[in-house]
Amino acid sequence: MYPICMKGNIYADKCSCGGKMTHNERKHNCFCSVCGAPAAKGYKVRFGREITKRFGTYSEAAQFLSGLRFKEAEGTLDVRDYKADNPLSLKIQTARWLVIKEKEVSPETYRKYYRYINRAVASWGRERNVKTISFGDIEDFLFDESTAQNDKTRHDIRSCLNHFFEWLSKREGVKKPELPKISFELGWRAITNLETQQSIIDEIHKIAPAKVAFGIEMLATYTSLRPDDLRRVKEGEYYDGIVTFHNPTKKKNQSKVIRLLPEHAERWEFFRRKYSALPGMSFFRHHNLHGVKENTPFGEAVFYKWWKRACQNLGIEGLDLYGGTRHTTTTAIAKMVDERSAKKASGHMTNKAFERYCQAADETAFQMAKIVRSRSHKTDQHVTNIKTKGK
Repeated sequence: MYPICMKGNIYADKCSCGGKMTHNERKHNCFCSVCGAPAAKGYKVRFGREITKRFGTYSEAAQFLSGLRFKEAEGTLDVRDYKADNPLSLKIQTARWLVIKEKEVSPETYRKYYRYINRAVASWGRERNVKTISFGDIEDFLFDESTAQNDKTRHDIRSCLNHFFEWLSKREGVKKPELPKISFELGWRAITNLETQQSIIDEIHKIAPAKVAFGIEMLATYTSLRPDDLRRVKEGEYYDGIVTFHNPTKKKNQSKVIRLLPEHAERWEFFRRKYSALPGMSFFRHHNLHGVKENTPFGEAVFYKWWKRACQNLGIEGLDLYGGTRHTTTTAIAKMVDERSAKKASGHMTNKAFERYCQAADETAFQMAKIVRSRSHKTDQHVTNIKTKGK
């Protein structure tokens, strides 16, 4: 049994005679202290300083007060549930969470979180109290055909919701609901061998702007790099053979430091001399390209477009940029050296992620890059091509 709670009271507007209305719980109404007339409207419940709510009838007010007293007695009363601004609404809490995540994750991940969480808000209602979201609500949402068409997307949305409710539990003390389990198997990317990889890179050097070819060669050599890392790197982030990638793709608010091989450092410095720029300008930007404004940073599809074009020229099908560069090189390192070195050079934090890259960042990464490039003897020719090509 819970202790009896008598906190709170019911009030009514003044009587027409001007008298004050006084609540009488035994008679189930408020009565005028002057003429004794019962109140007929204008009821208001006050529960401490935090909760005040108006009602049209006495029965509604009395029922609300009884509910508050019961929750107070059992220790489950949360005054936030009754505030006019609804601070625990999905609308307010998801907006706060997105502000935090925008500072913590990459722009690509943030866009996904924004899309997924707002899809959930639209399904459950903007004013819905986050404490009322149940396992059933989440399950119905995730397995609705309008939410996702496959288990991979469904799993990604579940992961987003899991992050949100974990944050909510820490920030607001709201119990995290159980989330349904969603299993899926990621497909394996097609890879190739280093010889074919080099043939594709050679073709790219022939047909693509020099900086595009250089960037793709870096992706094939330094396996911790991603295309967006290259697109965001600035001129001023290179010094004496060392490139510092601030806010890399998977580790926002951190840095990724790459020591370039001497031939790559030479080419980087050649580009800096040829296309002088301010430190804050993107290194990978367009030069002398018809229809494109000078010094415009590379778009998201630049590296991928030229990779696919080179593959088509060589009659190679089904090999995307990631599979042909990072995945292929990581697998080759594992075969030539060992999986531990391959994983360390690729920058993977978990075995599960690494296994998808290797199907068979420190000095290790540099040594692995040397091993990979030693399989090709055409680097000097590339440098010559750059200087004569003038792209």
